[in-house]
Amino acid sequence: MKKVLLVDDESYMLDLLKQLIPWEFYGFSIVGAAENATEAMKVFHRESPDVIITDICMENISGIEFITRIRMQDTAVKVIIISAYDKFEYAQRALKLNVNGYLLKPINREELLNTLIEVQKELDSREGYQDRIQYLQESLAQLKRKYLEEQLLRLYRDETDFLPEEITGEGFWCVVSLQTIVRSEIVFIEQDIRSVQGLESYILFVGDGLFAVFLCSGDEGKLEECLDRIRNKYCKEEKTVLCGASRRAKNELTVLCQNSKKALHGLFYQEGIFFSDRGEVFRGQCAKQAEPISREQFMLWIVAGEPQKCRDYFAHWMDECRKRKAERETVIREVRHCLEWMKEIARQDMAEEFELLGQKISDILRFSEAVQIWEEGLQLVEIHGMQQGRAGIVISRAQEYVKGHCCQEEFSIEQLAEFLHLSKSYLSKIYKNETGESIWNFVMRVRITKAKELLVGTDYTNYAIARAIGYSSEYHFSRAFSKMVGVSPSAYKKMYMRLEE
Repeated sequence: MKKVLLVDDESYMLDLLKQLIPWEFYGFSIVGAAENATEAMKVFHRESPDVIITDICMENISGIEFITRIRMQDTAVKVIIISAYDKFEYAQRALKLNVNGYLLKPINREELLNTLIEVQKELDSREGYQDRIQYLQESLAQLKRKYLEEQLLRLYRDETDFLPEEITGEGFWCVVSLQTIVRSEIVFIEQDIRSVQGLESYILFVGDGLFAVFLCSGDEGKLEECLDRIRNKYCKEEKTVLCGASRRAKNELTVLCQNSKKALHGLFYQEGIFFSDRGEVFRGQCAKQAEPISREQFMLWIVAGEPQKCRDYFAHWMDECRKRKAERETVIREVRHCLEWMKEIARQDMAEEFELLGQKISDILRFSEAVQIWEEGLQLVEIHGMQQGRAGIVISRAQEYVKGHCCQEEFSIEQLAEFLHLSKSYLSKIYKNETGESIWNFVMRVRITKAKELLVGTDYTNYAIARAIGYSSEYHFSRAFSKMVGVSPSAYKKMYMRLEE
């Protein structure tokens, strides 16, 4: 509804105007009717009408003077003059005041209605324009905020040192890292943060229930107030948030991000959930971390029936992680790898149990939880057995290694046995019993298969092929090839070429 103010020093004229047309039907609402300019000014300030319909001749303050005062305060309000005089002088002065209609008394209903409809079109057009301006302003603000969020996220992930001017000006910053058990908890934390007046906040998702919260204020006390809310309301034993925060500082966002993450990683190794704002205690270089256990080594210890060696090595590696405050993601990644290896060798009916363990490891907040999940997986393999059996896994690992290394001239069965942490005699025996052929015969088959590929697929000489598959001389290669295939390498190549023709 467009708001209308009626002004005329004759009350009967005001009544006539009210009854002349069905105002609401045409989208107008009369918010005031004044009998003089002084009263009309009061209504104008109180109601902010969209349209003013005023007489031009009134006592004390004329309609022209009233409109002049209105235009000094609001150039957008629509004005329609009604007058009993058709003097050009009045019309000329009204035109200079940018009025939207000049109607003569007695008022013609159709003429008034047509004028109002034109005014309404102009108001709708102006509102549409203002709406578009407001939409563009809001869109620009959103784009600006999104840009700043992207820069802060890159800063938190150590992907950039660039900081836009908008976040390097005056003001105190604090960076808080939040790890939530219940993802929806961040919604309530965000509400509490934004309820603090005079505080600008950016809450960014950085993975695995982890959020980086950037707080900025010109008043350091506002930051303290916000941090106290988080500390007192969420960071308790019975709550779901693990929190690490940097100390408050000016224009040191890179350092603040590093300290906040280190504080959070430090809390990962503690037994209680609490709020830490002493990120600086983790500054400095740490000793190089021990390498995590390899897949091959892990598998071989399991196959050899020595899971305690896996435990001892894993305990040593985890102890190194604890000492150097390794990142939570590093621990989770390595435990997940071990679970995948366990699932690989476990019986097929144990797949669901390992899937559940894989889900649990993603949600842990405690170092001790990672150790427990790792142990649960190893016990599943120990108690319920393996899919292939120990001998089957030995054969699989041996064949995998042979295929990758037997074409090297220095390859030997001793080298293979050393890789598998088995004696040469035990390896030869178990391989013969399980496959019916010697391990060296398998090596020969792999080499000759490779030689066949090179003979028909390349122009290599026999000497070059011999060196490519691990033989030091062409003679030994030709002899081995003839023994296994039944013809010499040259004869094999000629036979293949005739078949192709």
